[in-house]
Order: sequence, then C-alpha cells, then structure tokens
Amino acid sequence: MPPLPKQPAQPKLEAQSATQAAPAPAAPENTQEKTAGAAPVRSPLTDDAAGASTSSADSAARSIAQPLPELPDDLREQSYEAVAMARFVIHVDGSVSVELIKPTPIPRLNQILLETLRKWRFFPAMQGGHPVESSQDIRVRFNVR
Repeated sequence: MPPLPKQPAQPKLEAQSATQAAPAPAAPENTQEKTAGAAPVRSPLTDDAAGASTSSADSAARSIAQPLPELPDDLREQSYEAVAMARFVIHVDGSVSVELIKPTPIPRLNQILLETLRKWRFFPAMQGGHPVESSQDIRVRFNVR
C-alpha cells in the first residue's frame, strides 16, 4: 500500500487582544479571545449578548479575512510545534500593519507567517459611529506532524 500524502499543516490561530482605539484615551479596554481554523472568526463583541456592555456606536475591530499560511514541503517534513505572537495595528480602512513581537525559532517560518498576516483584513474598531485605529495581539501556533 503506498504511503498517504502529507497533509498541509494547519496553524491554530488564537487572538488574545487588548483592543485599543487610538483616538480615545478614556475608552474602556475590551478583551477578546478567538480561535480560528480555516474559517474567519467573528468577534464576541459583535454578538447580541454583547449589546448590554457596548453601545451600538462602539465596537472592537473584527477580522473579515484570515488567510492561513501555506507551508512548503521542506517545513512539513519534520514534526515540530512553534508559537509566534503578532501585533496588528488595524487602520480605519481595515488594512493592517503587522509585526512579530514574539517570532518562532524558525526564521523561514516567520517570513512566511508575516507575508500571510499582512493579507489579513479587518472591519475597523468603531467609536461614536466612526472608524478608529486599534491594535490586537494574535498568537499563532504551528503543530506539524
């Protein structure tokens, strides 16, 4: 029986963010946790249950596109686990600036991860009915077997 082809590694994305809107220093800090697989993630702050704690004109940024990194064969040949932490600055148009504040120990993996994270898009945070710049820290786990 021929061996089964290797499955592409599916990184696990966990967002743990202290979403901060830049123009309003007195605004309360919102904390979110997300777990994503291949599908985009909705912010808990957009659910109906959040309406009691957040006005309709204020909301945290939420992701609308989260492409996953595609690992080349040479990075899938060995088993490993790696974790990176990325800091996103989400601009008012939903585009992002991103940096790895805690890279993995694998430089090539870091490069691929950054290229992919730069393609993410968000619906910006809102304050008083207007989009504002905000930031989120997102943990990315790679579990390759």
